[in-house]
Amino acid sequence: MAVITTPPDDRTVGDVPDVREHLRVGEATAWWYDWINRHRVGGIVLVGVIATQLGTYFGYVFPAFGLPPLPWPLYNGLLGTTFADGLNGATATGTFDAVFATSADAFWVGNGLHYVNGIVFAILFVILARPLMPFKNTHGGNIASGVLYSVILSIISAGFLVPYAYVPNQGYGFFSFYGPDGWKLPMGILVWHLMYGFFLGALYQLRGSKTNTTA
Repeated sequence: MAVITTPPDDRTVGDVPDVREHLRVGEATAWWYDWINRHRVGGIVLVGVIATQLGTYFGYVFPAFGLPPLPWPLYNGLLGTTFADGLNGATATGTFDAVFATSADAFWVGNGLHYVNGIVFAILFVILARPLMPFKNTHGGNIASGVLYSVILSIISAGFLVPYAYVPNQGYGFFSFYGPDGWKLPMGILVWHLMYGFFLGALYQLRGSKTNTTA
């Protein structure tokens, strides 16, 4: 009589997937949210970095989707290194300095500001914005909260930061609609922040009321 045995748990590449592969996926998800519960401060910092990185990557490849690129680290680098001198990314004669824009100083300052901003806004989401959201503490509810939060950030970015901080006095006007890219720039800003908010809400989800929280 044939003996039916269970395949070993340490299956190799090429094995036919079975139900245990799905269980492992579920265990990984449960592990992530359990870790977030136990490390809430460190968790939101890590989620802020992940959400910022994913949004940043797609911001650089937006032209593949018909939208203008959004290299926020570049813009922050120009803003952070030249604004104090009143140049705002331009030379003393008022023309854009491409050499300076790609310098090491602008790169490190820009990326530093960009990712710190992503972490800070993630913390503000958890502490200030999320408790005010009308959605329940469910998987879908947290994602909806992150998306709504990202819409608010989009309004601030397109309505104030871009036309008055990044490209002041250049005619970008109402919510940046009057720039050289027209409606595509505010659309790109919205899509960028929607991705950030989606991953923020999807990855940072608290389950239960565990008190064992460490950074």
